[in-house]
Amino acid sequence: MSSSARPHLSVVPSSRPVRIVLIDPFELAVLGLRSVLAPFAGRVELLAVEQAVADPRTVDLVLYEPVQQTAATQGLLRHLITVGGCRAAVYSWRDRAEGESTGSFVAHLSKALAADELVAAVETLHAGGSAVSVRPAVDRGPLRAVRAHCPSTTLTAREAEVLFLVTQGLTNNEISGRLCLSINSVKTYIRTAYRAIEVTRRSQAVAWGMQHGLAPLAGDPVLSA
Repeated sequence: MSSSARPHLSVVPSSRPVRIVLIDPFELAVLGLRSVLAPFAGRVELLAVEQAVADPRTVDLVLYEPVQQTAATQGLLRHLITVGGCRAAVYSWRDRAEGESTGSFVAHLSKALAADELVAAVETLHAGGSAVSVRPAVDRGPLRAVRAHCPSTTLTAREAEVLFLVTQGLTNNEISGRLCLSINSVKTYIRTAYRAIEVTRRSQAVAWGMQHGLAPLAGDPVLSA
């Protein structure tokens, strides 16, 4: 399955909430996840790391942010999986590059997922399902603009987003920083976007973008950010 495909996520009824733990070096990420999951307390419960360590068998699924992890947190992940026997999924802003393996993780979940999408993915994984790459179903602004000018486009939301920034004149490195993607992911999205709009050069892509609703607008926040 390609990284641009969004697998079907089914809600799996459960007699108790799915218990998850987040291993993330950024405390704000943990606090944020706890906040967005609060309305879904009957379906998903976020355990404190200390609680998970005390009894790994209480953990159903580990969410793991691979960026800036230490040997200690990597050891914690192995401990929870080995002793608790739970599954683990990557949960990151960084997209999985096309063709990139998830390794021992059962899924790669985007931090851009809406709360209900994340909960559905967690329930699916807990029920034994697998989803190589799960990204938001949101139809972003750039894709809406392109579809308004070119209804038959095959661009994905992320490809349209990257193409939008290319049209604004941003470099690959600038796009990488703006979207929190690796430079290799940016290059992959640019290649697939070029194929979708049938161009081979950046100048052609910029011209296409300007003709299809991605032209820079005066006062556009992307230009002043």
